[in-house]
This record gives sequence, C-alpha cells and structure tokens, in this order.
Amino acid sequence: MTAKRLNIRNAVIPNGLSEDEINSSESEDEMSKVTHALRNELNMSENSSTRESDNDESVESEEDENFVTPTADFADNMPPPPIHDELQPIDYFYNMFGKQSTTLLTNQSNLYSVQKNPNKAARISETEMEHFIGILLMTGIYSFPEQRYFWSNNTRVESISSVMTRF
Repeated sequence: MTAKRLNIRNAVIPNGLSEDEINSSESEDEMSKVTHALRNELNMSENSSTRESDNDESVESEEDENFVTPTADFADNMPPPPIHDELQPIDYFYNMFGKQSTTLLTNQSNLYSVQKNPNKAARISETEMEHFIGILLMTGIYSFPEQRYFWSNNTRVESISSVMTRF
C-alpha cells in the first residue's frame, strides 16, 4: 500500500488583514504578492547578514594590517635565572607548590592522627610526606587496573616499590 502525501499549503496572513479580506477573490493575487514580498525580504536579510559578515572581516583585516606590536621591557620584572642549569624533578615540584605545602600537609596529617586516636599518633615526617606525594604523582602517570600491579614482578614500578614496600 503506497502512502499518500498531502500537500497542505499554509498561507501567511499579513498584519492588519482580516480573514474576510483574505478569502476574497482577489486574495490569491494578494497572497502571491505577499509571498513574493516575504521571499524578497528574506533574501534581502540573508544578503545583508552575509554582507555584514564580509564587512566585519574586512574591518578586522584592516585592523590587523594597521596593528603595531608594542615594545615591552621586561628587564625589571624578570626573576633571576636559575642557579643550576639542570633541575631535579623535586625542584620543579617545589617551584609549583613550595616547601610550605609539604610542611602544612605533614602538620595537618599529624594533627588529624592525634585527633583520631590520641593514644596512637602517626608521627609522619616531611620526607615521608614527600615520598607519599611522589607515589601519588607516579600512580597518576602509570594507569594500572589495580594497585598491586605496582609491586608485582611482571609490572613492577621501581620508583614506587622501592620507596614504599607492599607489606
């Protein structure tokens, strides 16, 4: 069974006209005029928006051609050059986070340990905290499905397993 297509023509009623005025015998002529006028108006608006975007592009290109790069003097605001030519990974870490962050993490961890169980304080050192942060960074680089793979013989990650034993 073939599907029938119904072509329904929708008419646009301009503002200010009643249905009686549109249903008159002259309405078909008027409708074609209105339809033609609307199409012209749509085409004009599309063309004007295209011309506007072309104008915007030409203005931008003119601005680019006339743009002069300002000279900047950074001599007074530059930090001193690094003392060592080759920095260690820990130096990059301290450049981003500072030594105070490790001290703060250590102090807060010890405080939490005492608050949680006053009889058994953890007494974490700053070196242990640095090792722990390093392990966290390395586990972010290596993506194993389980933590035990860091210590497994086949998939052992020496930078983690040598710092923190599994048992």
